[in-house]
Amino acid sequence: MKFKFRHANKIVGLFTLIALVLLVIMVIFAGVNKKWFTRKVLFESRFTSAAGLRVGMGVNLRGFEIGRIREISLNDDNQVDIVFFIYETYHNRIRPDSVVALPSSLLGAASALDFYPGLSDGEPLKAGSFIPSTQIQEGRQLLKQRRVDIATAGDAVTDILNDLPGILTTIERTVANIGELSVSLNTGVKGRGNDALSESVRNLRDITANVEASTAVLTEITLDIEALTANPTGLASTLLDPSGSLDTLLNDNDALWNQIMAILAEVESSMSGVSTLANSLAGVSPQLSLTLEQTIAALENARKVMEGLRNNPMLRGGISPDVGPENPGSDLRMEDF
Repeated sequence: MKFKFRHANKIVGLFTLIALVLLVIMVIFAGVNKKWFTRKVLFESRFTSAAGLRVGMGVNLRGFEIGRIREISLNDDNQVDIVFFIYETYHNRIRPDSVVALPSSLLGAASALDFYPGLSDGEPLKAGSFIPSTQIQEGRQLLKQRRVDIATAGDAVTDILNDLPGILTTIERTVANIGELSVSLNTGVKGRGNDALSESVRNLRDITANVEASTAVLTEITLDIEALTANPTGLASTLLDPSGSLDTLLNDNDALWNQIMAILAEVESSMSGVSTLANSLAGVSPQLSLTLEQTIAALENARKVMEGLRNNPMLRGGISPDVGPENPGSDLRMEDF
């Protein structure tokens, strides 16, 4: 007996339609889960190397995927430009001073970029804005100034690896500074620079030269003294000999001292005599001044007589009026004798 399905085609078509609907629903759910239908905001960044970067790599914020890398290219400065998008849902978190970083991993290449939002309270960055990476100077400066929100909780090894680029940069700068310091010290030690160390080295050289010159002079004086003392009949040997002149003068039972004291006593007596003579002259001085004044008066009278003879009435007109004599000193007649 044969069985026939009158509606077999309809049943197959129904199952096919159900499968297609289920497929569409699965695709829609997958698209929603993958954010295929979410609006995306594009941003740009720059790295020094493309190692570890790939198109489609995720951009994570605290472990949540907020975007993906769309393009990677090499620019004219031999640096790597990337274009990545952020889902519009997280656009409000893209604030000024934000940075992106490529974390290091002990197991190989990193699976996603890390996004660190800025701590500024400004408006979210507009589409197409540049967000620096931690591999360039601008991003490292933001990290150094602590203007970026970086999560501190997490695996210690991962945190160290995340900080490794900054640590390596700091070490590189330190090595460069040490190199510059070594060159400066080398120049300073040689005294060829214009800094304080070079000036000190040059001054030290001058001082050393002066000390050497003084040492040479002292050496010459020492040689001269040795030459004087080496001659047994010389002046130094004669003076310093135990039986020489100095010993004779110093060991004479105070004879030289007594003579010196006697000379000083005679000098003191002479000074006393000079003082007495000076006092005597001071007493005689008023009498000498009076005698001198009388002599001057007599000479003045003689002058008047001669002038009267010269100016007699027969010739000119008499004697001129008297003019008091000028005494260069004080009137000594008023003094007490």
